[in-house]
Amino acid sequence: MSLRLTAFVLLAAASFSAAAGSVDLNLSNDTIEAKYYGNAGAADWTFGGLYNRDTRDRAVHVGVLATGDSAFGNSRIEGGLGGKLYSVTVGNGDVLALALGGQVRWFPGNGSFAVGTYAFYAPHVVTFMDGQRFYDVGVRAEVEVIRNSFVYVGYRQVQAELDNNVKLNVDKGGFVGMQIKF
Repeated sequence: MSLRLTAFVLLAAASFSAAAGSVDLNLSNDTIEAKYYGNAGAADWTFGGLYNRDTRDRAVHVGVLATGDSAFGNSRIEGGLGGKLYSVTVGNGDVLALALGGQVRWFPGNGSFAVGTYAFYAPHVVTFMDGQRFYDVGVRAEVEVIRNSFVYVGYRQVQAELDNNVKLNVDKGGFVGMQIKF
């Protein structure tokens, strides 16, 4: 486990060299999640971790998303497609998963309110160690309170299916958070 964590930390350190980025932190009663996004041209490097204090489950990920934005009528849409490598400890199992997916944020009327969603999924062929499948999905509503600073509420489910066909949630439920772009 410590070798994998070291690899993730090294990859994350490489992502900090980007000039622009954002930090995202959210909390629930039992869970903390932190993410860093660093810009690398038309892509974003991501690094993050989630810890559930109640169950002692955790997930760490590093990934790359091809990102962009577009106007749709008088609204703005931001999105990205790519993949993330997850290292997960849930229940009695350790899971390593290469998940593909994406994210999208819609700013109706190009205002300060946005609705966002994301989904990343790893089928059996790219889920290793004690895992069969893995997914990380969520939705959130956010408001830009000052330029490049957002507060939000959301709901997520991070779930791993282990080799014994048991499905365990690393986290499932609502959260509140903030994102700061710089």
